[in-house]
Amino acid sequence: MTTAIAPVSLPADQELLARVLRPYKPNCRYVTAMTISAGDDGGVRGFAELAIGESCYIDDTGHLNAVEVNIAYNQMLYYVIATSVRERLIPAFADWTMADYWRRQLPDILITKLTTRFRRPIDRSGFFGEFELRYATRRRLNPVGPALIALDTGFRFWDARGGRADGDVTIAVGES
Repeated sequence: MTTAIAPVSLPADQELLARVLRPYKPNCRYVTAMTISAGDDGGVRGFAELAIGESCYIDDTGHLNAVEVNIAYNQMLYYVIATSVRERLIPAFADWTMADYWRRQLPDILITKLTTRFRRPIDRSGFFGEFELRYATRRRLNPVGPALIALDTGFRFWDARGGRADGDVTIAVGES
């Protein structure tokens, strides 16, 4: 379980966001700005502004679709973890450096379960997102194996016209 930290609110860091999004092709960088808040309950939240100019894989559907939700979620997750490592917001990542994060961002952070509920179509040309880290735990699956960090997270997306989607995601972070 996470250990409580003092409440903190961090403004958008465009330099960090650009580095977090570097692995994505330029037309697949959906998060345009993101702020982070951490409460004394150990939870961390991110609030994002997002835009998808053109789909990277399909003709225009006219709305945010499941693939784009997954990509947008990943980008918010990566930014929250990077910020949390840098600012020491999540005790489960206490021994990580930023070099550790950059090395592990793509190969060691895995979605193990993703549930999405689409409530109303979302205009993908401009929408908002909220990422919630509910808790993080560090454990070993066996006594001699590497540690694993498990994250319980949630998200929601919405637009100015009442579009809405939300979901729950379980993440496994390998400790290679």
